[in-house]
Amino acid sequence: MSERPPRPSRPARSKLAKRKPQKTQPRTLMLTLGGAALLVVGGVVALFLLPDEKPAGPLPLGAKVVPRDVMLSVTLNTEASQWQKLAQFGTANTQKTLRQRLQAFETDVLEPNGLSYKANIQPWAANQLTMALLPPTVESVEVQSQQATIWVVPIRDQGQFEKLFQTKLTTARSAETRTYKETKVYEFDGDDGKRYGFTTLENRWLVFTEADAPINAVIDTHKGKPALADVPRYQDALKEIDSEEAIAKVYINVPIAAAQMSRAPLSPASRERIQTVQAIGSTLFLMDDGIQFKAISWLNPEAEEKLAVKNDAKDIAKHLPEDTLMMTSGGNFQQVWRDYAQGNLAKLVFPLNPKAWNDDLSKRTGIDFNKQFVNWMDGEFSGAIIPAQDKNNQGVGMVFLAKAKNRTNANQAFQSLDDAMRDRFDFLVAESKIENKTVTTWKVPPGLPIASHGWLDNDVAFFTLGAPIANRLLPSPKQNLTQAARFQGATTSDLDPNNGHFYMDVPRMLGLLETNPLLPKLTPETTKFMQGIETIGVTAAIHNEWSTRYDIHVKLKKGS
Repeated sequence: MSERPPRPSRPARSKLAKRKPQKTQPRTLMLTLGGAALLVVGGVVALFLLPDEKPAGPLPLGAKVVPRDVMLSVTLNTEASQWQKLAQFGTANTQKTLRQRLQAFETDVLEPNGLSYKANIQPWAANQLTMALLPPTVESVEVQSQQATIWVVPIRDQGQFEKLFQTKLTTARSAETRTYKETKVYEFDGDDGKRYGFTTLENRWLVFTEADAPINAVIDTHKGKPALADVPRYQDALKEIDSEEAIAKVYINVPIAAAQMSRAPLSPASRERIQTVQAIGSTLFLMDDGIQFKAISWLNPEAEEKLAVKNDAKDIAKHLPEDTLMMTSGGNFQQVWRDYAQGNLAKLVFPLNPKAWNDDLSKRTGIDFNKQFVNWMDGEFSGAIIPAQDKNNQGVGMVFLAKAKNRTNANQAFQSLDDAMRDRFDFLVAESKIENKTVTTWKVPPGLPIASHGWLDNDVAFFTLGAPIANRLLPSPKQNLTQAARFQGATTSDLDPNNGHFYMDVPRMLGLLETNPLLPKLTPETTKFMQGIETIGVTAAIHNEWSTRYDIHVKLKKGS
């Protein structure tokens, strides 16, 4: 091996700018569906990485050397039987993809260097390994234009490590060495054209990366810079969701991940708002019918605002029929709407701008949604997609349900909206009766119904759009969604009381996306992955003033 002169040390990694103080304002369900979606994505990342024993304690071993400003960290239980069991789920396509992903570390990293996991790593490695993604920084951009992957493998047997891995790798290739902060780093060019490096820290961790900038950052962390383990509230949050049965632990740095995910640069206000959220953590468990995620999001301790510990969602889903395709619910629409308007992370997942929505509605109809609607919607709410039951049994409609604290104000708002539709757009606005309940329907020439609204009981208003579905809500469904086995299986949780659910019947929703020209199309890869899923269910609850808990259940199809 040739000895390479040490490279000059780079400046310290940049830190996130400190957020400006904000007014104290209690909030309710933070990150509702947006946060849950991110958690599912984070979990899927874990499932598609790698596999052999048992995790040790709530804090991942690699968390002590992974830099604090990591974007994503996934710690995997290396018990092969668990991952082999997981690979039995899904369709033939998803099973094949998962097997390929489970073997990716072996085929892409180890085999090109004359190594195998079973022969050269398993004998000395601990029972878990950590993968982390570091975002590029000003200092590292020359060698790290995209997120850099770091693998941290705790060393259980130093003798076996030197015998089976270190000696073999350093002698099998023309590796160069350099010293960074008194730590020897081995580097070599891989068969894929990338430059790889590895080092050991205190004979306790093997660190492997594809560029020298991230490996320097890990060494800096080992020498005293803040680590993932030092993230405020990280250990306390992880205790709430940890279990020895977990097959993976996921950490998402929300401010950094949000900046990387956003399709457009975040506004200063949105960036400041998102930085009040410290992180999302999740643990994954293998169930008889799929994957269970226990997750938690938490606020930065420097955030002045606190969460309002209110879990008021109860029974809004009982108004929906059992064959509902998708639904989301919460305890207080008014609070969620205002949180969203202030820059909630959900904006990145579902890019709705409440101000733009309100301004556009006002311009077109003269209706101020915030003043005329939001003000009375301070209770439970639900949005859902349900199939219509016309003579051809075709079509779907969307419905929004909201409990009203003031029915008089709600009726006035709907009357104003009816008048605007009639006077400005020449809609036919007519009333009819279903089971002695008044339903107002909007029709366009030649009499095609496109929307309706009314009351399900004394305080639950409904508004539908699309295919006629008011008759699916009135009278009350004999078999409602809460009684459906698929819904119960997806949303069963010990988070009781809670602050809302999300539910999706995946096969039927995929069918709708494929056949409805007005709905967005998924990429072929996403569709192929989703075809292996039966249902997705999320239950959320405010845990305390600084954290929100989520239980996410992904029921998978049984493979042949």
